[in-house]
Amino acid sequence: MQLQPTLRRIYGCSFLPDFDYGRGGRGWRDLWQDCLALLLADPQDVRDDMLRNFGGVRIDGSNATIIGRKKVAAPGSPGFRFVPEFIADRNNIARTWMDHGIWPQMTALLYVHQTGDWDFLLEQAPYFQDGLRNRGRTVDATWKHSGDEDATRLKTYGRAVYTGTVLEHMLVQNLVQFFNVGEHNVIKLEDADWNDGLDMAHERGESVAFTAMYAGNLEAMAEALEVAAAKAGWESVTLAEELVLLLDTLGERVDYDKIDAKRNRLADYFELVFRGVKGDYAAVPIASLAADLREKAAWIKKQINAREWVQVGGSGFYNGYYDNQGRRVEGKDKNGRLRMTLSGQVYPVMAGIADEKRVKAIVASVNKHLRDATLGGVRLNTDFGASQPDLGRAFSFSFGEKENGAIFSHMAVMYANALYQRRFSAEGFEVLESLHALAKNSARSRIFPGLPEYFNNQGRGRYAYLTGSASWYVLTLLTQAFGIRGWGGDLLIAPQLATAQYDAKGRANVQLYFAGARLDVTLVNPKRLSPRDADIVAIRDGNGPVPFTRRARGEALVQRELAAAKKDWSIEVELGKAR
Repeated sequence: MQLQPTLRRIYGCSFLPDFDYGRGGRGWRDLWQDCLALLLADPQDVRDDMLRNFGGVRIDGSNATIIGRKKVAAPGSPGFRFVPEFIADRNNIARTWMDHGIWPQMTALLYVHQTGDWDFLLEQAPYFQDGLRNRGRTVDATWKHSGDEDATRLKTYGRAVYTGTVLEHMLVQNLVQFFNVGEHNVIKLEDADWNDGLDMAHERGESVAFTAMYAGNLEAMAEALEVAAAKAGWESVTLAEELVLLLDTLGERVDYDKIDAKRNRLADYFELVFRGVKGDYAAVPIASLAADLREKAAWIKKQINAREWVQVGGSGFYNGYYDNQGRRVEGKDKNGRLRMTLSGQVYPVMAGIADEKRVKAIVASVNKHLRDATLGGVRLNTDFGASQPDLGRAFSFSFGEKENGAIFSHMAVMYANALYQRRFSAEGFEVLESLHALAKNSARSRIFPGLPEYFNNQGRGRYAYLTGSASWYVLTLLTQAFGIRGWGGDLLIAPQLATAQYDAKGRANVQLYFAGARLDVTLVNPKRLSPRDADIVAIRDGNGPVPFTRRARGEALVQRELAAAKKDWSIEVELGKAR
């Protein structure tokens, strides 16, 4: 496998279209997920894009939902350049997606782990501001668009444009959501989450699925801060003084079991930032900040495991949602019909909320209830049997179309990624291969070989140029199946290829860029051991053994400097029997 700078081809299929804001603008989620794969090829270029895109975050944790581009004069030259143009909504319909805080942090942390560029988290960026406040629940009638760029930037009380670090932007989006809970102490669904079709539960809907992912985000941020402290010598960071109110363990604590207490703390924060910020900063010790984030993540994990696990007959899985009547969505309905969503399982697995026993139960339940016996793919949900006006328009589509039970490539790939992350590699490979088989069967799919948005009941591919699936497919193959990715800036090698993915000699090869070097990695597995039975026994290049540190069984960490010192570097990674 060769990861080319354009990331155009994989498995002989063209999976990624041009990365372009486009005339109509890019959606917030799509924008960040395009960057996931692109930064593997050209981190520096994507660094600049990410920094600009953080300017679309509002201080209330929401964001501009559309990022277009506009042409401006290039200083000091006769040419021009494109800069982002943030737009509150499409077609004047203001909506707030509750999952939007997930993706910027996920992409930024992938970048810093790949590059070791911890300074990126300290770069300054403005905040987006318009007349919408409190995550779209309130309109500030005093706000007017003056027509210049500064009109859509958050100001201090003194009317100066306020900027905060990238880290602060990430914290704003994730901390606000921790306190933004519904009546089951789960984060509000608002106008939808990843599934745009879950758009009719604004008042009482809640998303367990993405509450799980916010827990994963909080924990990942805490871990990144600790790595930054060790590698970059960070002792403290400066944050907007108002934001410290949401770091409650540093001051007046909130009882997380009490819904009103959490809502009141969020309301206090919203009041502080309604028309701007003071512009004062507080220095927060890294250890205290990381501890606060970990405590919040641990509380969510405990809550979900205690209250959201569903047992129906011999099947066990997580409830993913509450509808607009405050009713649990998954399990058995009043007619005895089993209801289950794939997204409700993916994120508790990916975030580490499900232990190994529950991951096994989820795999069994997905295979039993969501796998299509004819096509082989994994469906987005079971057949709910009727429209769901208290949950979303998705269920007004015929079952098997779009967000109502189609084989939805994006969520299927994220399911595979989650399984690989938990070292269920055989199960993850099976999911990826099911999509591969559907994509290359042009007689059935009626499309050129590629990864469409979804496959319907007939196995026909629909919407070829929605790219979140493609980014996740590339990302999963490289960083999880081949297992080659950055960790704290160093090179982590943790292969999980299936035995069928090695050639007749037990070899598999991938080419990529890392630390400025063209890296050629060959995995050597002469006994064709499975990932559960294999360990890394040696790493070699043309000059002999390459030193590495064993991070865990099957994982080797190679110092970044060894790659950075070379323009081209070919290494062999030998796998042997795990001891």
